[in-house]
Amino acid sequence: MNLYFSTKDFAVDGQHYEGFPILVDASGAVVEVALLFFVDDLLNRGGARDLKTWAAYGRHMYDYFGYLEQRLAWDHIPAEGSGQLSPLAAYVRWCDTDVRNAPGYVNDKRATIERFYEWAKRVGRIDELPFTRSEVISSSADGVLAHASATRGRRSASNLHLPENDDDVPDMVLSRGQIDAAFEHATNPTHRAVLHLSLNAGLRAEELATFPMKYVVDTSRLSPKVKTVPVTLDPKDMHTKNDKKRTVRLSVRCMNLLWQYREAVRPRLRARAKGGPADSGVLLLTRFGVPFVADGFVSPMARLGKRAGFHIHPHMLRHTFATHTLASLEDLKRAGRLRSSPLVVLKRLLGHSKTTNTERYLHLLDSIEDVYGTRYQAEIDELALGYLNEAEKK
Repeated sequence: MNLYFSTKDFAVDGQHYEGFPILVDASGAVVEVALLFFVDDLLNRGGARDLKTWAAYGRHMYDYFGYLEQRLAWDHIPAEGSGQLSPLAAYVRWCDTDVRNAPGYVNDKRATIERFYEWAKRVGRIDELPFTRSEVISSSADGVLAHASATRGRRSASNLHLPENDDDVPDMVLSRGQIDAAFEHATNPTHRAVLHLSLNAGLRAEELATFPMKYVVDTSRLSPKVKTVPVTLDPKDMHTKNDKKRTVRLSVRCMNLLWQYREAVRPRLRARAKGGPADSGVLLLTRFGVPFVADGFVSPMARLGKRAGFHIHPHMLRHTFATHTLASLEDLKRAGRLRSSPLVVLKRLLGHSKTTNTERYLHLLDSIEDVYGTRYQAEIDELALGYLNEAEKK
């Protein structure tokens, strides 16, 4: 299963749409039922014509149909009492227990897929839905449906909804020893680049997938005194949260590795995509020579984790960066070298809109104090010093 986004040549009823999601199966055929759903739900309903909504729909349906491709038919709805799981129920369980997606992320994907099934029933593609809904009462922001609304009232909830707690950061933060082990087992150059970029800058998955290769520079002419390089993430060049610009820093070691990847590895990968879409200019490419979708890092990181002996998920790398960086900033604060609040500095690096979102990392600090003097910690300390200099100039 592959996910593509249309060029400006794609048209519906004479109107052209660039960036529209299109699923293509392993045989090279367009998944027609998904395309028809996209047209009806994204183009015929108001407020769903922005590119980020299209991309999210595409990623969610790509993940689901990719899961089903070797397993089940999407329209196989077993009768109640048959002892069989519906394809959607099996998928939700797989995301939760095998892939170990965060519950909120699973619920986001499930909600899109349920819209697809509701559409399929309306247009006569299926007779029954693979899920049920029940009315529940949300009495406060602490209730089961607090993630959806903090207001009182009755809500319709899917029987496949996974409980979530927005106040919890997953307790999956890599220790310093685990980080070293992950690098040791990451023999694929693309996976190594993902690790370095994630653990140096705390990028979100969509930011990793769209990180431009033009941001990577040759550091060979820099002074040996230069330890970190500033990089401005500009929404004009890539996807960022809420389309906000922010500046992060990469260690010289990380930038050197990315430069080697850009110059030696990427051209070989890109050559495999001959006859495919034009080069988008993003840095990281799949083994087929095309850009990753945002969800495309989940499986490679899960396989890497199995080799290393512990679970790894792309968003865990962001949490790891945040926790280790906060620890280093706290050390600088205690030493009297940082006048600003460590949380305020970290908030800016992560692109959070509220400091309360960043405070969630405080309770994770104790989980990383296992190994001292690792190469990664040295990099983080150098990055923190770079951020210290920036903070003191403001």
